[in-house]
Amino acid sequence: MTAPLSAYDAAFIWGFGREGRAVLDFLRRTAPELPATIVDAQAPAAPPDGAAWIHQDALADAVGAFEAPLLIKSPGVSLYDAQVDAALAAGATLTSQTNLYFQHKPPHQRVFAITGTKGKSTTAALLHHMLEALGEDAVLAGNIGVPVIETPANARIVVLELSSYQIADLAHAPDAFIFLNLSNDHAPWHRGVERYRADKARLARLDPNCLGVMNAGDERLQALFGHQPNRLWYGRDDAFHVTGGAVWRGDQRWGPIPALPGRHNALNACAALTLLDAEGFDAEAGFASLSSFKGLPHRMQIVHEAEGLTFIDDGLATTPEACLNAVEALSERPLALLLGGEDRDQDYAWLAAQLETQDHVQAILALADNGERIVEAMRRGRHGAATRFSPEVADAVRDAAAALPDGGVVLLSPAAPRGQSYKSFEERGADFLAAARALR
Repeated sequence: MTAPLSAYDAAFIWGFGREGRAVLDFLRRTAPELPATIVDAQAPAAPPDGAAWIHQDALADAVGAFEAPLLIKSPGVSLYDAQVDAALAAGATLTSQTNLYFQHKPPHQRVFAITGTKGKSTTAALLHHMLEALGEDAVLAGNIGVPVIETPANARIVVLELSSYQIADLAHAPDAFIFLNLSNDHAPWHRGVERYRADKARLARLDPNCLGVMNAGDERLQALFGHQPNRLWYGRDDAFHVTGGAVWRGDQRWGPIPALPGRHNALNACAALTLLDAEGFDAEAGFASLSSFKGLPHRMQIVHEAEGLTFIDDGLATTPEACLNAVEALSERPLALLLGGEDRDQDYAWLAAQLETQDHVQAILALADNGERIVEAMRRGRHGAATRFSPEVADAVRDAAAALPDGGVVLLSPAAPRGQSYKSFEERGADFLAAARALR
C-alpha cells in the first residue's frame, strides 16, 4: 500500500485479536472519518462503538460495494486464502498492521527486525534488554511486546519480531535485521514448506542495502545469501560464536548467559551482539547487562521442582529442530520428553535419527494430536521401546516423572504447536504446570 489513508472510502479489518484492535485504534486516531468494518468468523463479544461487523464469508460482496476499499489483514489469516483473492478481485487494496506502521512511522525511528524459524522472541528480548541497559529508548514490538502500530512516536529504536506471516506481504525493509535460521514450519498457512521458506526469505530481499546479520551455521541461509553484500555472519571463529556453552568474540571468551541454557540460546545472544556492535553500540557492556536477563515464559522455563525432579516448559519449541536444541542443552541430566501437538508435516524421522546419540533421554511421551505418528517415527530407533502414546498432558507428566531417577528433568518441548485440545500454548503450559504440581 502506497496511497494515504485519505485515498480509501472504507476499511475492512480482518481478524479482531490484539493486532486488529490496535489497527482500529490507529484508524480512529489518524482517519476518524474512514468507516471501519470488522471481518471475522464470529462477531466480537463486545463490538466497539461505530464499527460494523460482517462474517468473513461475506467479505468479497462487502468490499465490492465501495470504490476504494482497504483490507487490513491480521497475520493469522493466510495470504493464500481464497477469500483474500476474492476480495482483491472485488477491488480491495491489501495491507497489514506492519505495513501501516512502516508507512506512518516517524523518520527518526530505526527498526531492527528479528526473524527465523525458531529463537526470534528470545533474540528480540535479548537485544531489547541490552539496548535499554545501554540507555537507549527502545521498544519491543511485533509478535513479542506491543503491536508495532502502537509504538510511541518518541521511541528511537524499535526491536521488531517478525513471523513468516508478517513477512509474506511486507512492503518495507527495516534498517537492519537478524535472520537466525531457516527450517520447516507453518506449512498449512503458506500452503507448503517451500513457500514458507520463500516467504520467510523475503525479508533479506526487500532492500539489498539493508544490513543483515545471519547465522553462518545455517546451510540454507549460506546458500541463499552467502553471496550478498551487507551481510554479517555470526557463528564463525572470527566473529561472535559459541564454544563450550560460552559466548566468544574471535579468540576472546566473554562467558555464558546464566538465564539461558543451551548452545542455541548462546547463539541467539551472538546474533544480538553482532547487530549491536555493527550499529555502533558497546557490545561488551551490552553483554555484561545479560547477567540480569530473566528469560521468557515457555522457552526453557523452569516452572516447578519437586521430588528430586525439575519440570521445564519449552512449549514454544514447535519444530523438531527447536526440540533437539532443548534436549542437547540438558545433556547432563536424565530426561523424559513430552512431544506432540498439531500436525504440520514435521519430520519426526529426522528427530528420531538425531536422538540416537542422546543417551540421557529415558522416556518419550507422545501427546495428541500427532502422537501416534511420533510413536511410529521413533519405533525402530534407539528410543523406540521408551516411547509411548500418552495423549493427555497430565498422564504424560505422571508417566514421565515415574521414568526418571532423582535429578531428572521432565521437558515439555513438543516439536509441534498446541493441538486441538488447547486454545493457546499458554493453556497447554498451564496444564503442564498443574500436572507437575499435582505430583508434589
